[in-house]
Amino acid sequence: MRWSELSRKELVNLVDGSKSGPFLKLDLLINMDTGNVVTLLLPGRGYISRQEQEIPWAAVKKISTDLILYEEVGHGKG
Repeated sequence: MRWSELSRKELVNLVDGSKSGPFLKLDLLINMDTGNVVTLLLPGRGYISRQEQEIPWAAVKKISTDLILYEEVGHGKG
């Protein structure tokens, strides 16, 4: 899978069923020492306050053709 394909997917939180996305752009935070993905960064919403949302990579349970399923308590739409 290409990195650019992540932005076309809807995110579903398995804890509370909340959905978000698709996003125009998603970023990955990568540990430069190990080369491992650490965090999935979601762009902020709104015009004034655009704070990114972070989903720890460990919370991502499955990536399918159209969904990213993750399990994180306390994460909802921003």
